[in-house]
Amino acid sequence: MRRLIEKADHGLFYLINRDWQIDFFDFLMPILSNLNYFIVPFGLLLIFLLVKKNVKLRVLAISILLLILVSDNLCTLVLKKMFNRPRPYHSVSNIHMYYRFTKKWSTTPQLKEKVYGKSHSLPSCHATNIFAVAILLSFYFKRFWPVFYLIALLVGYSRVYLGDHFPLDVFVGGVAGTLIGLLFALVSKRVIGMVKEKIGT
Repeated sequence: MRRLIEKADHGLFYLINRDWQIDFFDFLMPILSNLNYFIVPFGLLLIFLLVKKNVKLRVLAISILLLILVSDNLCTLVLKKMFNRPRPYHSVSNIHMYYRFTKKWSTTPQLKEKVYGKSHSLPSCHATNIFAVAILLSFYFKRFWPVFYLIALLVGYSRVYLGDHFPLDVFVGGVAGTLIGLLFALVSKRVIGMVKEKIGT
C-alpha cells in the first residue's frame, strides 16, 4: 500500500511539475509561494482587526498570531522530523525546479539515490499555515470562505509546481492546518464568550 501511494504521489507530482507547465504559471507560482508578498495585506488585516473596538475582532487578531506560531512550529519542529521525508529534489530526478535566489528555472539532474537528512518535505508548512488561517478566517467571515480556500489551494499547488513538495506533502499539510484552524476557531469563540461575559456586553 505504501509503495502504491508513493507511486501515485510521484505520478501526480510529475503531472503538476512538468506536464502541466505553462509560462503563466512559471510567472505566477513563485509569487504565490513567496510569503513576503503576504506580509503587507496580512499586516493590514491585523491592524484593521485590532483598531476596531470589537472584542470579537481583537480576539481574532490575537488568535491568528498564536495560530501561525503554533502551526509553523508544530509543522517544522515536530511533524517534519517525525516523517523525515526528503524533498522532491532529494528523492526523484528531472524536476522542473525554481531557484528563488536566482529567480530562474532549471531541470534537476538524474538522482542516483534518495538523500536523507538534508531536507524535510512532509508536511508542507506553507500548506499547514495557509489552511489553518483560511479555516479560522472562514469561521468568522463566512461569506468570504471561497476566497480564503482558493488562496490556500493555489499556495498549496504552487509548492508542487515549484518542485519543493510532493502532492501528499501538501495534502497532509492541508489536513493538519484544517485541524489546527478548527481548534483555534473553537477556542477563540470560547474566549470571546468569556470576555463578553466578564465585561457585561
